[in-house]
Amino acid sequence: MSHLRQTILRNLTSSSSLTVRRYFCRFPACLISPSRRCSLHLPAKQSHPTLLPPSGFSTTSSPVLCRTQTTALHSPLIQRSHLYSHIVKTTDEIQISPPAGSVPATSVPLTFFDIVFLGIKPIQRVFFYNLPNCNVPHFRQTILPNLTSSLSLALRYFYPFAARLVSPSRPGKPYIHYSDGDSVSLTVAETSLDFDQVSTDLPNDAALLHTLLPKLPPAESKPDDDGATVAPLLAVKITLFPNSGVCIGFEFLHVAADGLAFSHFVRSWASICRSGGEDSSWVENSPPCLDRSLIHDPRNLKDIFTEQVWNFAEAWQDDSILCQHSGKVRATFAIDREDISRLKAVVNHDNFGDGKQLSPASAFAVSSALIWTNLMKSLDLVEEKEGDGGGGDKIDSYVIVADFRGRLDPPLPATYFGNCVGVKIVSVKRRQLLGDDGFVVAAKAITAGVQGLGEEAMEDAEKWITGFGEAFKFGKVVTVAGSPRMRVYETDFGWGRPRKVEPVQIDTSDTVYFSDARDEERGGLEFGLVLRKDEMDTFVTLFEKLLNQLRQVD
Repeated sequence: MSHLRQTILRNLTSSSSLTVRRYFCRFPACLISPSRRCSLHLPAKQSHPTLLPPSGFSTTSSPVLCRTQTTALHSPLIQRSHLYSHIVKTTDEIQISPPAGSVPATSVPLTFFDIVFLGIKPIQRVFFYNLPNCNVPHFRQTILPNLTSSLSLALRYFYPFAARLVSPSRPGKPYIHYSDGDSVSLTVAETSLDFDQVSTDLPNDAALLHTLLPKLPPAESKPDDDGATVAPLLAVKITLFPNSGVCIGFEFLHVAADGLAFSHFVRSWASICRSGGEDSSWVENSPPCLDRSLIHDPRNLKDIFTEQVWNFAEAWQDDSILCQHSGKVRATFAIDREDISRLKAVVNHDNFGDGKQLSPASAFAVSSALIWTNLMKSLDLVEEKEGDGGGGDKIDSYVIVADFRGRLDPPLPATYFGNCVGVKIVSVKRRQLLGDDGFVVAAKAITAGVQGLGEEAMEDAEKWITGFGEAFKFGKVVTVAGSPRMRVYETDFGWGRPRKVEPVQIDTSDTVYFSDARDEERGGLEFGLVLRKDEMDTFVTLFEKLLNQLRQVD
């Protein structure tokens, strides 16, 4: 095993002729005002390019790319989302409220967990479902009415999503307020886009999915409060691909809910829809907990974070560089249960811990280590090509975002609705990541970071925001989003499991998105990345090489 491990790790970090351009952005993509919108820029002299698979990719074989859809990759498509939009036709704009009188006027204070996410750009998700026999009349007469009525019923329980974020002038403290009649903006659309093309796991134009997203209405001035603004928190878009499928897209402000809370909402909506609106027992048996008094703040973190967010909002005014996804592709990868076991074996056979007793490496740790080291190897190749030496002394960071519901004392209910996540920044010298034992070094560091969250979950809380910004000064920062624990592939509206679930906003940041696996039999997990085409070529080459070597042991 020792010889195999050294061979695998050497191949992971060895020099090669592969070259890529620098893809890490120097600015934290989360520090964008939610009222700003990304503008797409069409490259000069490229008005009608053809969308083809990246060089070196086959439409019929890839051992690590998810294999659910691999067809229609040669369809000629216009290659920027604002040009795709002419074949996504909006048919309806609807406002969906909780049932009249079901929710009293309510103000929901923000906790320090919420304030952390006050300044970030909206979270965006798309859920694809196969509906091969659903034509336009059937959709409008049956599917759509059921979706809208069940959404209204779900909002009775999850009313903060229908509410408004009220932001007073500085130094006022934002809060969420619901008034009777507040609503969620729902857009209905139809498209002639190829369903297989749009929902593929293989590398695809990153801009394409933006056409399937709703647009949060802009913030407005609050009439009775000088200087305050009110902003909606959630928008939904339902797009029909006639006789193929449907896509449900979401855009919401992270200040309202974290990923687990959002997944709870979507699965609750789906369960009501699945019953035809006649059975709310699923959500009634597992209602969201909205009691903010359960979160104690003896260190006054809310005021500390509010001041830090104000300062960051003033410092990061120009977000134009963050909003360009020209030339980028997105792809989804799978690491099955057996691959994870092999990766663990490479790591756990060592004297693990360097003097500190660590838990065995988890699926998250080994998967993250594999992804992180591959990405950093790509960066190293760029710097080598450009003659930019001395990168080995840089300190690169991997930002773990963890659910804190069970880590607080006392713990919160699993159904707590809002934000309850904290961060742990794992930092490693680049030369260590790129060394022969880089994969093991990364796995150890990530395991120690996760273990530290259990032992000292809130110890460094004051530095969650400032520490993230500081990390960019010393090296490259990769952030984690999503989690297999969100169980996004259990979201069944009555049409079966989703064909595909995608995060969209990660195309403007260096983010790895994790989810549960679609293939229940093979297990494991999935992750998504957005990179430039040549960067994706490099990543896949390194990724496949290592996993293929691991499989040869069997």
